[in-house]
Amino acid sequence: MKVRIKHVMLLAVSIVWVVILVGCGNDNELTIDQVDVMAKVMADGDLYVEELFTYTVQGEYERIPRYMDNFGGSNIEFFEAYVPPNDRELGNLGYVNLERYPVHLRTKSGSYYIELQAKDETRQIYYRYRLDREAVKYNDRGELDWTVLKDNRFDHHNVTVRVYTEQPAKEKLSGFAYDRSRGRLTEVNNRWIRYENTLLPEGDSARLKVYFPPEVLTERETEEPSALLSERLLDEQKLQQRFEKREHLLNAGQHISRWLTYAAIAGIVYYALSLRRISSWWSGRRISFEDLSAMDPIDMIYLFRKGKLRLADGLAGVFSLRRKGMVSVSLVPSGMRFQEDSRAPKRLPEFTFKGNRTALKKPDRYLLGWLSHGTTVLNLDKFSGPTKTERRNKATMGKYIKRMRSLKKGLSRWQELVETENSKGIMYKEYAARKVIIPALALIHLALLIYLYIADVTTWGWVGVLAIILGGGLLLASFRWRLKRYIIIFLVVCFFVAAPILYGPLVDEYLNFVILSFLLVGFLPRGALDRRSAAYRSAIKRYRRKLARGGHDVGRAGNSIKWLEKMREDALLLGVGERFMRNVSKENPDFTFSEASSLFDNDVDTAIDYVFNRSWKGIPGRTSYGRTWSSNSDSGADGGSSYDYSSDGGSDGGSGDGGGGGD
Repeated sequence: MKVRIKHVMLLAVSIVWVVILVGCGNDNELTIDQVDVMAKVMADGDLYVEELFTYTVQGEYERIPRYMDNFGGSNIEFFEAYVPPNDRELGNLGYVNLERYPVHLRTKSGSYYIELQAKDETRQIYYRYRLDREAVKYNDRGELDWTVLKDNRFDHHNVTVRVYTEQPAKEKLSGFAYDRSRGRLTEVNNRWIRYENTLLPEGDSARLKVYFPPEVLTERETEEPSALLSERLLDEQKLQQRFEKREHLLNAGQHISRWLTYAAIAGIVYYALSLRRISSWWSGRRISFEDLSAMDPIDMIYLFRKGKLRLADGLAGVFSLRRKGMVSVSLVPSGMRFQEDSRAPKRLPEFTFKGNRTALKKPDRYLLGWLSHGTTVLNLDKFSGPTKTERRNKATMGKYIKRMRSLKKGLSRWQELVETENSKGIMYKEYAARKVIIPALALIHLALLIYLYIADVTTWGWVGVLAIILGGGLLLASFRWRLKRYIIIFLVVCFFVAAPILYGPLVDEYLNFVILSFLLVGFLPRGALDRRSAAYRSAIKRYRRKLARGGHDVGRAGNSIKWLEKMREDALLLGVGERFMRNVSKENPDFTFSEASSLFDNDVDTAIDYVFNRSWKGIPGRTSYGRTWSSNSDSGADGGSSYDYSSDGGSDGGSGDGGGGGD
């Protein structure tokens, strides 16, 4: 089933609301006020770590998580949690004579969970663990590349990390620290490096790189290096420079996003208040309701739909023939499958053709052949989807999928004939600028996100993956520019891709640009009518609102039934038939409309809604056929029809023009 724009938007809004509700619905809160870490590089390359966390608990907690990136295959030899002693210093706390907390690992989340009872208090927990072979030994150096608090799920305040070697080095260590929250190395000597950060926010981590003499790792075997120490140090200096420029570049990205936001606002204002739209509205107000009532129903619904007809719009052709006196309408009992279904209508409108088809125009001849299956009677049962009872039987569903395909072909062929017939009266063409705007908008978002991720010092590999994924979305949205759903999905992806960047002002500015891009895409016209047709469409929309309120000159009901029947037909086509009858009945309480014409019966609204809308709900395929701007539709009959309407002429028996029929 094809993804609808409204479904995508609903999903995005639902995710946002879930995030908001989850954040607001939890009364318990855990704050990490201070983190002290002592990490010792052992002679065999292992890293022995002792950590002291100070928590503030609001509410009640029975367990506290400590994410360690352990999904079952990590190099963690052991992980333990204790009540910290008062008589020892961090780095020498050990484990002797200490009270130990129960700890269990959940590999699905990569976290250890410490079992305890804490309620509205400040609690300290001492962690100790050992990482196997974390340091590497080369001929010219020892090297430690360790990420502290990797992928943390909390804000960590007042973080201090000291990394030292078990064996003193004869020369000064070389240390580098990388994070996105202004942490830095405050001390480097021949024994340790010290890293400090007042706030390591959620999602950020501190990557510490330490280079020391190889003699420190006396029990570690020597490995073959991929680069010399001098080359490594040069790479570290270049990376350090990128981190130093990070905030400046992201700030520039924020300004770029702001100007793009202004451009999107200008585009929205242009399309919302365009001179063409205002001119159409003004010209449409000078078109009288009488002129619209006299308008051919086919032209009216074609303009209202802007060329994207639906299956129910075939009734416009029926009403057009009825106004010529060639079709009569009556209400008849529905078939047995409807009678057995509590939700199905028990009466259906039946349209009977009378007259000679030879004099009809090509679209009308085809319509009669398509809708009536070569007979003189149009039975809506043949256009309905499965009933509730039939939906339970999967064996019958194939029949209705086949029927839907057949109806779509018939509708597309009829629309082609209508467009050919009205090519001089109604000028409707694609909005050419859309072919440029949608790819350009996608390209701007792609380029901006790539820039932001490079500025955020993301590894080049991830930048490449991002470029491939978003580039694929760009190509899809560009090639399918006629359909808004692809650019909408692309923008939704961009929304979530930008969210992890740890620079709040920039993310807020960019997300504003994404939201306004949604609106801009929504305002982009799918096609453009000529000025006269655009004015008539504006008038038709105004006429529709008038019909919903009961139409105009409703006091003439007793003297002009034909006038009311025209408005009733228009109201049915424009989707306000029920409201029209409700309000016109209030204006004429003493008049029984259903006795004057079967068309006024409320069962007509129920039947049309059920046959063309509700019965097809959930069935694959669409009941509308929009312009594809290329002649690619099949004019032949579908396998679901046993009638052939291939000739242009014919007698009353009902030959039509060609096309797929119903089931």
